Amino acid sequence: MKAEQTSKAKPHQQKEHCEPVEAGISPSIHRRILTFLNNAIRPEDLAFEKNALTHDEGNPIHEDNPEELHGKRKKLLDLGIAKEILEFRDKEFPFGFRSLRDLVELRQFDFSRIEVLFSHLSPATFGQWRTLPYPITTQNPGGGAEFPIEVVHAALLHTGKVVFIPADFGNARWKTPIWDPNDEATPRFEYPLIDPDYSLLCSGHCFLSNGHLLAVGGGGDLNVTPTAWWGFKLDPVARTWTRTAGRMDEYKWYPTAVVLHDKRVLVTCGNTIGEMEIYNEDTDMFEPVTGDSLRFPNLYPGLHVLPNGATFYSRTGWGSATNSSPRSNDNSAYFTFAASPANTGAWTGITPSTVNRCKGMSVMILQNSFPSTRILVVGGSDASGNGVNSAEVIDLSILSAASAWTSTGVLPDTLPRRQCNAVLLPDSTVFVAGGVLSNNSPCMLYNATTNAWTAMDELPSVRAYHSVMLLLPSGKVMMAGGTAEAGGMPGSPNIEVFSPPYLFRGARPVISSAPALVHHGQNFVIESPDASTIVKVVLVRPMAVTHQTDAEQRVLEMPYIHDHANPTRLTLTAPHGGHPHVIAPMGYYMMFAINNNGVPSVASWVYLH
Repeated sequence: MKAEQTSKAKPHQQKEHCEPVEAGISPSIHRRILTFLNNAIRPEDLAFEKNALTHDEGNPIHEDNPEELHGKRKKLLDLGIAKEILEFRDKEFPFGFRSLRDLVELRQFDFSRIEVLFSHLSPATFGQWRTLPYPITTQNPGGGAEFPIEVVHAALLHTGKVVFIPADFGNARWKTPIWDPNDEATPRFEYPLIDPDYSLLCSGHCFLSNGHLLAVGGGGDLNVTPTAWWGFKLDPVARTWTRTAGRMDEYKWYPTAVVLHDKRVLVTCGNTIGEMEIYNEDTDMFEPVTGDSLRFPNLYPGLHVLPNGATFYSRTGWGSATNSSPRSNDNSAYFTFAASPANTGAWTGITPSTVNRCKGMSVMILQNSFPSTRILVVGGSDASGNGVNSAEVIDLSILSAASAWTSTGVLPDTLPRRQCNAVLLPDSTVFVAGGVLSNNSPCMLYNATTNAWTAMDELPSVRAYHSVMLLLPSGKVMMAGGTAEAGGMPGSPNIEVFSPPYLFRGARPVISSAPALVHHGQNFVIESPDASTIVKVVLVRPMAVTHQTDAEQRVLEMPYIHDHANPTRLTLTAPHGGHPHVIAPMGYYMMFAINNNGVPSVASWVYLH
């Protein structure tokens, strides 16, 4: 009978009604503590942290070895207190505590006895979301009054500001607002001085070598602007959109644009099933590509350019373009360009995944040691449109047709996710949020080194279809957009900002001086009063994301040398990778210095040439 009572303690349907037991406890921490208390089955579940543990030699510690288990895990509560709490819960609250106030009824209970839980389940472990007190606004092309909008695209400009492309469906055409994230209390939006002459909704985008944002195709709702054959470039400093000199062979709707090298951009077909095209930055023109056997019937295909120059298709993407389109791209594949001519290549298939990753998200994880190149895919949608609760990784350090997907560690929750967002953080972990049609949905963090996931603070609003998420120079993560789907709740018109756990682990290191421009492979010096504590310096390419697709994410660690004669200096080596610098394309990057507590600095912008 006791086992039945314990199992009944797991549900906590009333958690959304919980309130902090005292001032200073946020609702999210309060929910986490209740979940921790209500999900416990044995006193040991409360007494020791639940992180996955391994022996020093890398083998997992078995649950049947409690002595070793307790020795390895951090102690949270005295076993006697843990036992007392569980006995009280199972007797008085068989369906679980509804509030921390319920513990007051426990005889002689003092909250100082569980004070450690507040620290263990605090933002230093889970991070913290904050909803900004204002919506995103825009104007009509002629200017005038501002009004709130839904956004579908977002890109971080090298000015440190974020440009949004609004959901101007139908024949509407609104300005693309530019937001300054430095003030989270007061709305600070500005607008381009020159606008595109048709909507950029449903375009694909990436950053050019000069820091301009290239948006190709779009046109709004399908067939509203069937002449969306052009590219438009946003100059972040002048705040002007200008058309490309040449146009594409066919209009693009839901295309993916990914930077290759030598100032060229590969543009996939989106809704059309013609061949891919290449935008040449030097000529401002589009050129055909031959050898494209996939023809990409799906929309916003998840592409990544690998260090060897091949373009990898991760099987993620928004969906099939038309019901009659061939599904030849159901398997992962990579496209290798021939040496000459440069716009000719061929697709090679690899071992397929058994999971449908349509409407999933993919990111490329790079590191200086082996495995040097991995692709992570998260979420997706099965044939019935249901979300997928799994993630996979593939090692492409040695690329071949035999490369195969493997499962990552167990996800911290069982909720299916489709159209979730994933962002590479400066410490090379991957933050995943959204894709769940409910408020206060779980978020999670992936550590590629340990192949393990950990739970993060719950996302306050619904962020799924049309939501966007990107890394800010502050090291925080911004999330916006998201529309209602059948059976779901509408997204918030406001921006939400996530502060990762590393921002709650002590003082941040400071980059006091850094060059504005460095060359590939160049040794250069940065100044920091915290140089002696810095253990890693990385370059992070700014994001340009829509429909959970961003082909450009990458975190590049740079070798460094401490200058013992000048203790405030570090000598770094900029990424090289050999010509044509596929690993680190020419352009603007955020540079973060990370200290021995895992805390990153605020980013300094560096132009890599």
